[in-house]
Amino acid sequence: MMNAFGIDIGGTAIKCGVVGADGTIHAFQRIPFDRTWSFDDLLGGIADICESLSRGLEHPPAAIGVATPGYSDPLTGVLLDGGGNVPPLRGRSIAQALSRQLRIPASVQNDGVAAAQGEAMFGAGRRLRRFVLATFGTGVGGAVVLDGEAIAGPNGEPPELGAIVPVASTPDGRGRMATLEQVASSGSLIEAYRARGGAATVGSAEELFGLAGAGDAEAAAVVDGACRCIAQVFGSLVNALGLEACLVGGGMSAAGAILTERIEAHMPDFTWPFLLSRSRIAVAELGNEAGMVGAAAMALARLEARAG
Repeated sequence: MMNAFGIDIGGTAIKCGVVGADGTIHAFQRIPFDRTWSFDDLLGGIADICESLSRGLEHPPAAIGVATPGYSDPLTGVLLDGGGNVPPLRGRSIAQALSRQLRIPASVQNDGVAAAQGEAMFGAGRRLRRFVLATFGTGVGGAVVLDGEAIAGPNGEPPELGAIVPVASTPDGRGRMATLEQVASSGSLIEAYRARGGAATVGSAEELFGLAGAGDAEAAAVVDGACRCIAQVFGSLVNALGLEACLVGGGMSAAGAILTERIEAHMPDFTWPFLLSRSRIAVAELGNEAGMVGAAAMALARLEARAG
């Protein structure tokens, strides 16, 4: 069975794994992402991890799939847009550099598209024809999947779910309505809690959700406000596309029921009842590894297409 390296580079962490053609993760390592790294620091660190993970495997990885925020040129792999959370990648091709270093083919994909494809093939979406996966973490990403394929533009341009502006949001610091990423990313939730005068010291979205579940009124209000904005985006997509499910992924999906139940509570305000009754909110099954798994699967598919 063929294996591939799956590498998901995010603003908080880098997840590297050896993933089989059936979606099985054979080896895995997660390290913190450092925004001050140079491109060479990042390249060297990832290459070292890949070499370590592949030692002793019966089937060494035959390809590399990289998932990153933003949009990369499909021919060169150079990150052209959306690199604010990953400064070392701006204007560079991590895929080309890794391919030279490890001597196997490499490709790069938007992290939201990769995560959605991973869920479609091996996760909660494998039994669905039409769904959206939205990933919530340092940023907000994701993609819509129709008939098993994550939808992207004609040249691979990814959707930008995080750039959708919910009417349920409030003006940002420049007087414009805030985007979904500005109200529902982990950093935005923490900022909102502090702005409301929350009494607890909060260092992560996980801690904030814990406070909300424990009865902290300010934390609960922040979570509910974000979930209302998420519900508006999900409801609009269900109305437009007749989706069977809206899946929540990324690091914040670990909050589980406190997140999904609050989204569900607001869905009737934004969704046609007939379509709402045929859709559901659920947590992505692959969790925070969806992008890594999806990137590896897409790299193997590209390898097979070339061979065919």
